[in-house]
Amino acid sequence: MRIAMVGCGHMGSAIVSRWLATGTVTSAHVRACTARSASANALQERFGFAAGTNLADAVVGADVVVLGFKPQVRGDIVPHLGAVLAGDRPLVISLMAGVGLDELRASLGPRLARWMPNTPVATGAGIVGQSAHGLGQGDLEVLACLADPLGVRVDVGEGQFDALTAVAGCGPAYVFAFCEALTAAGQAQGLDRAMAEQLAKQVVIGAGHLLAGSAEDASELRRRVTSKGGMTEAALAKLQQCAWAEALLDAVGAAVERGQQLAQPVEPAR
Repeated sequence: MRIAMVGCGHMGSAIVSRWLATGTVTSAHVRACTARSASANALQERFGFAAGTNLADAVVGADVVVLGFKPQVRGDIVPHLGAVLAGDRPLVISLMAGVGLDELRASLGPRLARWMPNTPVATGAGIVGQSAHGLGQGDLEVLACLADPLGVRVDVGEGQFDALTAVAGCGPAYVFAFCEALTAAGQAQGLDRAMAEQLAKQVVIGAGHLLAGSAEDASELRRRVTSKGGMTEAALAKLQQCAWAEALLDAVGAAVERGQQLAQPVEPAR
């Protein structure tokens, strides 16, 4: 399977690193196109596959083309890509937040799927939201082959994609921000930074393992660790006073709103 990465930033690199680590593809069967020679050279050095700045060199002859560039620049790239692929319609997987498949079909044809992965795909513990309505069985099998090594695949309609992105795609950043804040809180109580950071990281890792391995939901696990009149109850009461759950609700809503903004048509640069 020959794969072309059109744009290969943090997310594209996370995906391709997992594919290479699991033998899903080999470096000889991957090519990448980036906007700058420096980033192409860095990809070649890190992963060993061919990379450059010429779009045609990357995509012509590919079986699968992954769109890993920012949605804000699609007005320049997508029409050019469509022209390059005019005589050869590979399976195209779009990673662009907010951009529906209907917008891409005019340039790229019907063999389109939409993915929203999160960065833990690099470890095989990620989430891949997928919309692939209308594809044939062969293309669906290719998508499964590529998605399954990355973690849990969730098939959703496009109407749910912004919500999925706001929860799962952005979710690791919320957890990392929590870990940062818990580290700072530990330091404020007299722990040195290394100790506070170690504790915060292990709290996230341990709680995640417990949640994954339990038949109980998060609400029940929270109740079990919250003793009446204890320290945890006092801490959670303070968080509730700060309306932290409502703040997270607003944060996810803001991410959805941004996704809707990204879906607005963009004009090519002049």
